[in-house]
Amino acid sequence: MTLQEGDFVRAHSTTRRPVTTERIERVLDRIAEIIVARGEQGEAWLPLYDHLEAALQNLQAKERRLSAVRERVKRSKG
Repeated sequence: MTLQEGDFVRAHSTTRRPVTTERIERVLDRIAEIIVARGEQGEAWLPLYDHLEAALQNLQAKERRLSAVRERVKRSKG
């Protein structure tokens, strides 16, 4: 594919943004909209939705564990 005059090219940042619960939630919201809007064809997006839901749950569990670790350190020093 060659670019023609006037073609739009999306600029990609070379800086990686961290994966956060907020970012995953926004993507899940958008994918849910796509699934509903496309009806039966939207079902093709379900594996991605499921993957992101699992990633969100894993990230939330990790955040809870880290919070518990920090609390333990506070208690042991207090």
